[in-house]
Amino acid sequence: MKFSFMLLIIAMSCPAFAQTSPPAPPASTPPATSPPEANPPPTDAAMANETPTQAAQKDPHNIQSSGPEDWAMVKGHDKGYLTKDDAMPNSWLAQNFSSCDKDNDGKISQAEYDSCVKRR
Repeated sequence: MKFSFMLLIIAMSCPAFAQTSPPAPPASTPPATSPPEANPPPTDAAMANETPTQAAQKDPHNIQSSGPEDWAMVKGHDKGYLTKDDAMPNSWLAQNFSSCDKDNDGKISQAEYDSCVKRR
């Protein structure tokens, strides 16, 4: 009796787990097409004309914070100075680069950076 009861439960539960394929779309409906992209991805030729600064600005993985950071957290600090390209991912530093570069050599040393952050 127990065996037949178990078979009955198994037999009744099988349709609950059966998979069916999705219904086919009507034949009169044209196949769906994706809308044209407003901004198509850049081609290799367009990317070749970009400067490293422009490429860095577009790279979402290259973005740092928008405020001053500790010197050790700023990308490019390991050289001992920061260039304008190093400053681009950090919007605050990019905007204040020229005022932080006291000796106008195109580089910000750690001392210049620390001085600039303290003035803020």
